[in-house]
Amino acid sequence: MGSNPVSMSAQPGDGTTAAAVYLLQRHDGQRFKIGWAVEPMTRVRRLPEFLADELNLQASHAAWLPSPLRARQIERSLHRGLATQRAVPPHQLEGHTEWFMPAALRTAVRMLRQMPAGGVASLPPALVPFEAAPRPLLDAAPQDADSAVIVSAQDVLWAMEDLLLRACALNPVCVEGQGDCLSIRLKDVRGPRARLGEAMRWALLDIDTYRWSAGGRSGSFVQLMQYEGNDLLLQLTPTRTVRRWADGALTWQVQALVERLRGLVAYNRSAAGLAGHARGRR
Repeated sequence: MGSNPVSMSAQPGDGTTAAAVYLLQRHDGQRFKIGWAVEPMTRVRRLPEFLADELNLQASHAAWLPSPLRARQIERSLHRGLATQRAVPPHQLEGHTEWFMPAALRTAVRMLRQMPAGGVASLPPALVPFEAAPRPLLDAAPQDADSAVIVSAQDVLWAMEDLLLRACALNPVCVEGQGDCLSIRLKDVRGPRARLGEAMRWALLDIDTYRWSAGGRSGSFVQLMQYEGNDLLLQLTPTRTVRRWADGALTWQVQALVERLRGLVAYNRSAAGLAGHARGRR
């Protein structure tokens, strides 16, 4: 099934060990897997799909990154960005949560090509055949400002996303505006219909929730917040500004968050409609 790619560092596990994010294909094309590993072949050989000879490694690809930290970060970003397109395999064995619908493959490739690898030039990683030897990598420079921005800003964005999704589970939400001018409206954050706890409400109102700072640079994913009646309105920083951070590496992640919120709105409306229809039939 091919040779096992070896680590590009003499000290496995240190900060300069290369690791790969891989897009793993099946022979039947029903789904694909997004994973990461320092030694992808060793990892893949543990999968039940490999043991059942269901994988098409010749059609699979890998993107080599300068460190396991960066590989984990990019894998997590892909998983979150494609969360609405997850596929459920007929088992709950190792790796069962990392499969996605085939229609998401093109988006996954596009995302990978937008994410800087973390080297000194902040270039995106090259996609290579899964069974190929690792590509030579740019040195990962701890002082690289773009890499520091990506780590810090992504952590803030993920925390912001977690907070918004938890808030949306309690209070209605909608995305307003078009193009580069978007706002997130959280309804009834205060007032008699408010359901948020004090800790969550204060976290939403804390501008530091949305700010990042790294490599001598800083920014915020929300440029204005204000109450309109009992609703909290968060005006997102324009895409053209986010695109200037770390060579545009975070733009698609903000777009993915907006799409997740829009999807949640559509789901809640659909669920409410079904519930109303069911009550009407009683």
